[in-house]
Amino acid sequence: MIELPTEVASYHDIHSRAAFPTMSIQMSPYANNSHAAPRPVTRWMLPLLIGYAVLALLGGVLHRPELSLIAALLLLAALLLPVLRNRSLGALALWLVLAALLLIPALAGRIQLALSALPIVILCALSWLFARTLRRGQEPLIVRCVRVLEGDERLALPGVARYARGVTAYWACLLAAQAIVLLLLLLCARPAGLLDMFGVRAPLSIPRDALVWYPEAGCWIVLVLAFAVEYAFRRWYLRRVPHPPLKRFLLRLVQRWPLLIRGEGAA
Repeated sequence: MIELPTEVASYHDIHSRAAFPTMSIQMSPYANNSHAAPRPVTRWMLPLLIGYAVLALLGGVLHRPELSLIAALLLLAALLLPVLRNRSLGALALWLVLAALLLIPALAGRIQLALSALPIVILCALSWLFARTLRRGQEPLIVRCVRVLEGDERLALPGVARYARGVTAYWACLLAAQAIVLLLLLLCARPAGLLDMFGVRAPLSIPRDALVWYPEAGCWIVLVLAFAVEYAFRRWYLRRVPHPPLKRFLLRLVQRWPLLIRGEGAA
């Protein structure tokens, strides 16, 4: 190896830094990601999901199926965005199945049936999304949320990583249970349930009104209460760990949700 004289080496170093100033800066592996603007495809995903949630809730409370149908179309549009971004044939096939489950009964004049079946599919998909991250070698979904929103330092605090894994299992089970409840309503509601529609006597007699309001209003109430119960339990269980204010958590969620979708780290 040829050793340059001190004067030549110093000149070469100064000249290189002047020509390529960014080469001398050590960048964090997530520095570009934490402040990067969302990709054009995923930029509209959060507004579409918010619109879906608002219209679905209004449709259930006001008994306006047209609002619920518009909400379902917004959800389909939101789910289509990551499919277009990833260009996955498998994901596209699943999206087409979901769209068919909604649109075919709706076009056949059975809008309520389509709207009742759609939440079951969505809850099953969300439950699977949480549960699949609990497999060995995978990062639990809530652990990823903590890492993206609050950083690795938060995960290193006593009990936080273990609790986050437990919350992932909690949501996987809760969402699956909600899907089962909705399926029972769809099958056993009298009249207008699937079993009643085909002349089969249902093992349970569930009023038709439950099929109308629970999928679009009652289900949301249960999920909101479940979030509130988990939040209160977390503050007690991890009481020796400092907790960020809820407002700050929600603000970071809005700011960093593209990183969460892509599974990247916090800055």
